[in-house]
Amino acid sequence: MTNQTSDSSSLAALRARSQQVLRDNDRGGYTVPSAKLYPFQWNWDAGVTALGWMSFDEPRAWQELRMLFRGQWDNGLVPHIVFHQHADSYFPGPDQWGVPHTPPTSSISQPPLLATMVRLMLERAADRAGAEAAARELLPKLVASHRWWYRERDPAQSGLVASFHPWESGVDNSPAWDAPLAVVPPATRTYQRRDTQLVNAAQRPHKAEYDRFLALVDLFRELDFDGAKIYAQSPYRVADFGLNAILQRATLDLAALCRQYGQAEGAAELDAHAARARPALLGCWSESLQQYVSRDLITGQPLERRVHSGFLAWYARLDDPRHDALLRSSLAGWLERAPFGLASTHPDAPQFEPQRYWRGPVWPHFNWLIAEGCAHYGMADLHDRLRDDTQRLLQGAGLYEYFNPHTGEGYGGDNFSWTAAIALHWLDSPR
Repeated sequence: MTNQTSDSSSLAALRARSQQVLRDNDRGGYTVPSAKLYPFQWNWDAGVTALGWMSFDEPRAWQELRMLFRGQWDNGLVPHIVFHQHADSYFPGPDQWGVPHTPPTSSISQPPLLATMVRLMLERAADRAGAEAAARELLPKLVASHRWWYRERDPAQSGLVASFHPWESGVDNSPAWDAPLAVVPPATRTYQRRDTQLVNAAQRPHKAEYDRFLALVDLFRELDFDGAKIYAQSPYRVADFGLNAILQRATLDLAALCRQYGQAEGAAELDAHAARARPALLGCWSESLQQYVSRDLITGQPLERRVHSGFLAWYARLDDPRHDALLRSSLAGWLERAPFGLASTHPDAPQFEPQRYWRGPVWPHFNWLIAEGCAHYGMADLHDRLRDDTQRLLQGAGLYEYFNPHTGEGYGGDNFSWTAAIALHWLDSPR
């Protein structure tokens, strides 16, 4: 009884801390990921953060998404950053992107999980009328976003959409991008990063990577943000399995929302996209790694790196009897290599760095994405392992951006919004 009481008390404290983090990072209708390190609104952060708000302030949760869509372009693109207010603690800021939009935005997107978040929020809503009204309002914006992905990023209708920048993947410096990023000519102009002034440089991407990140930003501006020109001329063009898996799941959920609200034509269109994508995604299987991998769309070569995005297949509802047992075994073995959830790069991989951003650390929201897929297919043991490891990590280390998979030490931004949001979402989920 004492242990149960102690655990309940600890989880209650985690809930209170998490709610306070979201309140502290609220900027009047949108939530910054971290007060200084990321002082604007990020795309997929907003989707995850809305789930956290949903646990204790439903109107504020829907407002998070309304604010994000203020940045949506006329062509449907939902940018990866919306610069609602001025701040000088982040580079590259709106002046570097050069996008003629109000409010200012970046020119690239991020993993499109928003439709899935809307569907989950509807399922959780206590205020059904308010949730229904918000979902109806957001539905055409979500459909426009998905049409943009399929039109602009898969013009040949291959079933796999392209990303033009590692930042679009959300996993910026993943080892999966080493080869395609290496061929990008680096920027030669001088610039001043802000992240390494706020966080230990050993926890952040290398300068050689940033030189290429910035070169792509400059190229997109020089090409006037023209999707066809960028598709033809970008030296970086990747079919990111993680992004495509998240898009696939969101498309399935968006089709369901269209049917729910009488939009049969939109549902049929989305169903067709999902049907085309499914065999293409299943074709990303790597026999040698026993998981799914991304592909370089310029060389046509698979990007065979042991990174955690390959386990998003179940989240995307990509069950396959040929591969599921192997994938499950691979995930279980990976989890045995670290006590705090899933390392973003396999600890035995030569590219593994336990402290450097997406090259090794644990990310709580990614643990949740993978665990959600495990739960859907009845793998309660893997789901519970990911959930319990994550909660233990947050209770012990705090609400950091990412964590050392061996020691549990927190890295990056502290009091991080989507970390707090995942804590709240999992605390409110049936056990």
